[in-house]
Amino acid sequence: MTIRDYSQTAFLDFLRQSALTGLTKPATARSRKLAAEKLLLLLKSHERQDLRVLDVDELCSRFHKLEGSTIRPETLKLYNERLTSGLQDFFSWTSDPSSFETVEGEKPEAVLVADRDTPGQAQAREELTLNPPRSPHDIFPIPLREDLVVYLQNIPLDMTQAEANKIAAVVHALALPEKDD
Repeated sequence: MTIRDYSQTAFLDFLRQSALTGLTKPATARSRKLAAEKLLLLLKSHERQDLRVLDVDELCSRFHKLEGSTIRPETLKLYNERLTSGLQDFFSWTSDPSSFETVEGEKPEAVLVADRDTPGQAQAREELTLNPPRSPHDIFPIPLREDLVVYLQNIPLDMTQAEANKIAAVVHALALPEKDD
């Protein structure tokens, strides 16, 4: 039996990942995340560990007491609805990801795409999910000449001098021999 994580951290991760993976529409995930960021600041420690014990209405009351007249009732109501629907999706997904369906009533974009994928496209999509492209920040441009830039990619952050020398030796081996003048 697997232990399911219903913590605040897992919920915020779910909101982020659900938008990236197409489980929910990005705009829906952003609005839920905004509401969560505002309201979840007031969680008690036991609520942070297990959001299933959270009473969203009571949390909104706490929030309203602190914010007073600076927050409009319509805004607080919207935060409540967004957090509640986000939590419902989170609980549903955490308890059974394979049969997840958002409370928005729409099929997740990922499911719609998967339904129309050919087997080759599905395999390529799975490969991209399992091995996503690296961040562009991991690519180092090295200008050699005015009209030529070489790019180094996948350089480990913990590279040793010996490893750097090994890479340099390969680059040296690729260079044309110097002409005798």
